[in-house]
Amino acid sequence: MNLKEIGSRIKSERKYKNLSQEKLAEMINVSPHYIYEIERGTKAMSLETLINLSSALNISTDYLLFGEKQENSKPLFVQLNELDETRRTNAENAFKALLTYIK
Repeated sequence: MNLKEIGSRIKSERKYKNLSQEKLAEMINVSPHYIYEIERGTKAMSLETLINLSSALNISTDYLLFGEKQENSKPLFVQLNELDETRRTNAENAFKALLTYIK
């Protein structure tokens, strides 16, 4: 995963939906500067922020992370919510561990 590519996809989706950085930040309860940094690829985001962005932009986390749009594919946050608590916790811990390598 490349933070600049992820940021570029977020920026592209935000602009496509005619949202300002300020409005998107308000929607997901972060600062506009943080959105700016994510879009530039200079800041990594938490799993919670990724899920919130996915929801606000109505786009899958797979697309945001990997650039692959899959028709009829459930967003990652939906798939995570369908897991039992143990598996969801394991998935979240795996993602957190992965984040340390992409920061």
